[in-house]
This record gives sequence, C-alpha cells and structure tokens, in this order.
Amino acid sequence: MWESLFKMDKIGDNTLKDITVKCIPLLVSKVDGKIYVTDLYCTHEQTSLSEGFIEGCSVVCSAHFASFNLKDGKVISGPEGETGTIKDLKSYNIKIENGMIMVDI
Repeated sequence: MWESLFKMDKIGDNTLKDITVKCIPLLVSKVDGKIYVTDLYCTHEQTSLSEGFIEGCSVVCSAHFASFNLKDGKVISGPEGETGTIKDLKSYNIKIENGMIMVDI
C-alpha cells in the first residue's frame, strides 16, 4: 500500500530524515537527488540511523560505525571492533507523485 511521506523539497541533498508511517519507523535519505527509504534502526544495537552520516551512497551508524547501502539496505561493513554478522536493513520501494515522496509499505 502506497503511503505519502512528504514533499521532495522538504529534504535536502545528502540528508537523513526519520519518519514513522503506519507504526513503521523509516529512514528517508536523499543522495545526489535520489530518494531512498530503509528501516530506521541499525540492526546491531537499534541506534537511529538518522543520527549517523552519509558516506557515498551508504549510511554509517553513529554508535559503532556499521554501514549499509542506502539503495538496497545491504550491510557494507559491520560494527567497528565487533565480530559476527548483522542483518541487512529492509529497503522500501518509493515513487514520486506531484513532488510527493510515496513509499510502498
């Protein structure tokens, strides 16, 4: 089901923004003019990725520096100083209609 998030002009380039839709916490990012939507929380220790930073087309968690590809949610690198694996983020399909960012929940 497609849900409206907000207008494209409400998010700057190379920006991370958190929003909850239908009780689902989401991370909305804009990189080089493209919008991506993934789960909000790092799969390592549930830190909000909106507090992290963008590096290329990835988000880096502020807690232990795990990084995830914003395009598909795949883990790029695990937490610094930790062993073991962490899970990918869920990535959501988006579309833009009349300047409004829409996400398929």
